[in-house]
Amino acid sequence: MSDEPREISEADERFAERLADDLGRILGTGILIDELDLVPTEDGPARIRVLCLFDGGAEVLEASGETRLEAYNRLVRAAAELRLTIAARRMIAPL
Repeated sequence: MSDEPREISEADERFAERLADDLGRILGTGILIDELDLVPTEDGPARIRVLCLFDGGAEVLEASGETRLEAYNRLVRAAAELRLTIAARRMIAPL
């Protein structure tokens, strides 16, 4: 596998933009998407990796699936879980 940046297709770019918008709505204010990576899928399942920043911390969300749609759905669930986890932490120990 090469360390060189790969060309992003227009379809990948549109998919990433849509995913970032959807995740932004799910994560809400206070949780920022710093990086979003569509891992190449030529030899295996689709994988998506997102780095989220919040309250001076960071969390990597990663999901995979047989298709990009399956990975997308799993990532959306992981984002909702992250939002709930952070909300619970804030209720227990407010900033």
